[in-house]
Amino acid sequence: MVTKLYIPVNNLGPFLTAKKISNIDIHAKTGIPTVELSQLRSGDIETIRANKLFLIAKVGKIDIKDMLLGVYPELRLNSAEDIKFDFQSISDFFNYVQKDVIQMIADKTGLAVYRIKKIKANKVNPAAHELYLIELATKTKPGTLFNILFKDLQLNSSEEEANLRLLEKKKSRKTS
Repeated sequence: MVTKLYIPVNNLGPFLTAKKISNIDIHAKTGIPTVELSQLRSGDIETIRANKLFLIAKVGKIDIKDMLLGVYPELRLNSAEDIKFDFQSISDFFNYVQKDVIQMIADKTGLAVYRIKKIKANKVNPAAHELYLIELATKTKPGTLFNILFKDLQLNSSEEEANLRLLEKKKSRKTS
């Protein structure tokens, strides 16, 4: 029997609307398709990948912590038992984490141990809420894992941005 993983409700659509960030601006600067952005905003796609949320935050020049708080205002841990760590990199963080600590993080977040281990090994593209829950569980400043994992992630060049805007404009003319 396959159990459905819990995916928290997000406020991406209202948050981006309040910040006046359009799909075309996000698309042009990140390459994320406008159709996917519309589905993310409307909630048709419930899981927001962490790298995409990070890029969207960069487009709006929004600190990732503020983005997380705005998109997931209701996200809470399953348990409030204290765990705290100090680390400088994602590998330092997970190297310190022992099996029983991973289990405690799993218990607090509701994430499966195997999923946390896959995130640790950088073998999956984590969902934004997964990284945020891990940060909450470890009392790490929101956005820290995002900044470590995606420090090299860049927006498109101005030339690529202009090209994507032009392609999107042509595409919208064809459907009109």
